[in-house]
Amino acid sequence: MCCREQVPDLIVLDAEMPDFDAYQTCRSLREWTSIPIIFATAHQSLEEHLKAYDAGGSDLILKPVNSEILLRKVSIAIQQYRAAVSLVEEKEALKTMAMGFLSGASQSGTLLNFMRASIVSQDYLALAQQLLGAIVELGLRCCVQIKHSEGATFVTEHGDPSPLEISIFEHTAELGRLFQFKQHLVVNYDRISIVISNMPNETEDPERSGILRDSLAILAETAEALAVNVDIRQENQKRAEQMQIALGEAETTLIRLGESQRTMLMDTRLLLQELVDGIEKTYSWLNTSSTQEATINSTMEHSIQRILDRLASGEDLEFQFNQVIQALNAGRRQDAIELF
Repeated sequence: MCCREQVPDLIVLDAEMPDFDAYQTCRSLREWTSIPIIFATAHQSLEEHLKAYDAGGSDLILKPVNSEILLRKVSIAIQQYRAAVSLVEEKEALKTMAMGFLSGASQSGTLLNFMRASIVSQDYLALAQQLLGAIVELGLRCCVQIKHSEGATFVTEHGDPSPLEISIFEHTAELGRLFQFKQHLVVNYDRISIVISNMPNETEDPERSGILRDSLAILAETAEALAVNVDIRQENQKRAEQMQIALGEAETTLIRLGESQRTMLMDTRLLLQELVDGIEKTYSWLNTSSTQEATINSTMEHSIQRILDRLASGEDLEFQFNQVIQALNAGRRQDAIELF
């Protein structure tokens, strides 16, 4: 084939060309290359889309072909392929390590490890990755979807899911709790969906096939419950962040009130002193007697002392302000520790 002599960046195959089996051509290409292959088809059925997926297609576009959509799909497919090529050696090394681990792991241990590791998941991506890892330990290839209030989180063994894989999830959403089509098995729960692409043949190995189906159902049901746990964690984190903001605003307000209180006390003392000085200056031109001046001074000193006593209670209020601010700071530090 000419492709072997000069390997292209991407191939587009027409699924309906006469005297030309596009699916067989794709399978032949997949024997020696992993370059992106996009199928163009007029069929909209799930079975036809799965045929393209089974043959090794990377994506699919419906006829009549929109040139802008095709160019966008081609650009994305080439970018993803080039990124994947740079990770091949690292993935192979990790796969070798994983296979060594899997050889000594039992199926029940896989389920238990998944529950232990996933119960501390902080977000949906971490939970989805734990679920994916557990399924890989069972020797299966899969895609995982977790639905949540902000949309859906997808994970696959090769990174971000392709548009074709996302469309498979959309088609399988109404197929019931368990649905199998040849080597494909779909496990659907309210929030968890799993698509397996290499289930063993039920006729040839019914025992292993049944055990795997049961294990996948347990994993999906456990992940469903743990997704609620993630909901609670994220809600608590949002509330803690809101509390941090509220405490910070309260502290700022109290500091301003304390500064206003101190300014008011200082201004009041200055005004009282100005009042005393002003009254004493008027004695000379009022022609008051010593007895009158003494009476005025006594009355004035008595009133001023009452005012100063009230001002002294303001110092206690400032002490209370400081105590509240210290308590707010302690609360903010505690909330910050709980966030981490």
